[in-house]
Amino acid sequence: MRTFRTIFVTLIVIVIVVVGIAYLVLRDGLGAGRPPGRIESAVARRLVVLSIPSASRSLTNPNASNPDAWRSAADHFDDHCAVCHGADGRGHSEFGNRMYPPVPDLADPAIQGMSDGALFSIIQNGVRWTGMPGFREEHTADETWTLVSFVRHVPRMAPADVEHHEHHERGDR
Repeated sequence: MRTFRTIFVTLIVIVIVVVGIAYLVLRDGLGAGRPPGRIESAVARRLVVLSIPSASRSLTNPNASNPDAWRSAADHFDDHCAVCHGADGRGHSEFGNRMYPPVPDLADPAIQGMSDGALFSIIQNGVRWTGMPGFREEHTADETWTLVSFVRHVPRMAPADVEHHEHHERGDR
């Protein structure tokens, strides 16, 4: 009988805590017009981690030794990624600034600290409950690996690099 009482009290406490957290999260609504709180940010980070199959984490970019591999992905990035991530990959774009959770800055140490395989998996499969779609149907594995090279280049991207691929996209060549 004592065990039943302990389990019952524990369940009541858990329900009260869950209801309290739900109230704190929902009292201001879930509109995208305000920055995410700590709990939402933690959940979003965890969703990204959970979206990456464990077998993908150890994959390495076959283009890693080619410092210019990112260049062949610049047009592809412009066509598929820049609308959200911005031409420079920093997340500043018409759509990226309005997305929830916010579009990450690809130069951020948290993104750059991900393995090549994790980045490959995110590009190929997307991340549920975020704005990141999967591009497996639009990108070959080789194209995705060059996009991983592009992501790796974002922190070192010079303004001339951005200007070059913006002009290239418009046909200014």
